[in-house]
Amino acid sequence: MNSSVKRLTEAAILSAAFIIITMVALSTGLGYGLYLDFGVPIIFALIYFRCEFKYTLMCGISSVILILLVLGNFAAAILVSQSFLLGLLCGYLIAKKSEIFDDLYLGSIIGVMFMILVDIYARNIIGYSFMQEFQGYVDYMNNNTNILEAINNYLPFIKINLQVVYYLLIAIFPFGMVFSIYFISIMCAKRLRILNENGKRKYFMMRSMRNYGSFMCIRKKYFYSGLVYVILINILKMTDISLSNVYLNTIITCVEYLSYYFIFRDTHVLIGNYINIKFKNKSINLLYLIITLLLLFIIFKITILVYVLISIYMDRRFNLREKQDYIVNSHTLKLMEIYKI
Repeated sequence: MNSSVKRLTEAAILSAAFIIITMVALSTGLGYGLYLDFGVPIIFALIYFRCEFKYTLMCGISSVILILLVLGNFAAAILVSQSFLLGLLCGYLIAKKSEIFDDLYLGSIIGVMFMILVDIYARNIIGYSFMQEFQGYVDYMNNNTNILEAINNYLPFIKINLQVVYYLLIAIFPFGMVFSIYFISIMCAKRLRILNENGKRKYFMMRSMRNYGSFMCIRKKYFYSGLVYVILINILKMTDISLSNVYLNTIITCVEYLSYYFIFRDTHVLIGNYINIKFKNKSINLLYLIITLLLLFIIFKITILVYVLISIYMDRRFNLREKQDYIVNSHTLKLMEIYKI
């Protein structure tokens, strides 16, 4: 049988099975729990490993349309569409030749955009926007002096910016979803023996994260792209240009926060590994961690800037990033030779 015909047939069968399972889950009320949030994206990630992008996309679109037409449940169709897109994204990232933290960084950014698209979709169909509603709550709290005074009384040592908390929670949600779906999909696909070579490599990298996670970084091009993006956004903020569109503001700010996290994680790891190799003393490592946390709370942006400059200098001087990649890849290849899957 022609490979494309075989994939199309498999996609049709898997799509039919998925629709039946989803209809049963939604009809009984069980689907509104973990199934829609985790079950659906994991299923579509597994379908991607069998049928690749084109047929998985067709499978997802046909499933959403049938659920909408048969059940007439707009809310369920919206949630299924978001979950299917996340599953497709994670399947694609796992199957491509890349590093785990590259996938998580890109996946989180695209996940934010998927959230925005689904929210716009929901607003146009049911006339309700979750993000605009939550933004209204934040504006109300910011304009209410009693609420602000109560927060300051409970947390006198920390100055809380509710707008920052709002965007931070939105950024964390797709990151957490992509992180969970990504790793659970790898484990499930390994059990089913449907991982390609890139997926197998990432499976062994995932198994090694406890011991070798501190050597895993995003690639230089993503590091410097994220750094340039953060610098441009901060320059834009200094010009006092404000954007009234909630969705555009959300995307720009969430991508900025995600870039902050991955950039700082890389710099912290590079400097920490150098200190560990140089001194080989757990007390110094602990002191470094405590100082880092204190500086982040006191002078966040200055700390980020100093750490970035130090890490760039150290990487150029000692070529640390390539050495770390060599350590991780050597260990991963050794595991792939030992445990053939």
